Amino acid sequence: MNIREAKKYYNQKNVIYEIHHKTGCPVNDIAKILNSLGDVVKDKCSGLDDYVEIKLFPGLKVTSRHIPPQESKSNLDISGCSFILSLNAAFSDYYKQEIRDLHGTAPNLTQRR
Repeated sequence: MNIREAKKYYNQKNVIYEIHHKTGCPVNDIAKILNSLGDVVKDKCSGLDDYVEIKLFPGLKVTSRHIPPQESKSNLDISGCSFILSLNAAFSDYYKQEIRDLHGTAPNLTQRR
């Protein structure tokens, strides 16, 4: 028996309004900041540096690395490339534990078996 999990998708507009409600900051200002943050991440990750790490907030970092093609897990033919741009985002173990703790104490949770 397959159990389908409901997917909840939060787009940028949802995030902007959530931040607005938590901070009281104007929606337009929050949108400008988030869009600028996206531009900064693209700019830093697409630069010529071999390894870039951006800590977006305590618990979340984005990394950009130039790796040799043989280290890539791509199914594409990349034999002619001298390097591949590898992009990753990761939550820290501490932040993941904080999320798990909040999830575990949330009301009306049903446990999976």
